[in-house]
Amino acid sequence: MALFTWNDSYSVKVAMCDQQHKKLFEIINELANAMRMGQGQEVVAKSVGDLLTYTQTHFRQEEALMKKANYPQLAPHQEMHRKFVAEVEALHNQAKQGKAANSIQVLNLLRDWLVNHIMKVDKQYSEPLNAAGIC
Repeated sequence: MALFTWNDSYSVKVAMCDQQHKKLFEIINELANAMRMGQGQEVVAKSVGDLLTYTQTHFRQEEALMKKANYPQLAPHQEMHRKFVAEVEALHNQAKQGKAANSIQVLNLLRDWLVNHIMKVDKQYSEPLNAAGIC
């Protein structure tokens, strides 16, 4: 059973970004399902590794689209991305040292990013990118 299910309310109206955001749903749901099965700690290191790969790829591509569209909020958006990546890298480094993060902590971080960044901040670029022909 999925904790978060993709629907149009999550769409930022940019196909590539929506597709990549769906990957975040997969990471969240994989971790949540493992937690339900009592295997959260076993899966958390993998989830953090997947999240690090996701953020590095997705943020670079999303920022390139914003730059192409001359999105006026690019710099503050990049700063939010930078801070999130730093959090994920810290969790990843802990896992590499054998100090895996608490699965609840990681799930809360992901849920917060989904609700507060994608649903609020990312949606702000929909209209400017669409107006620049990026759909």
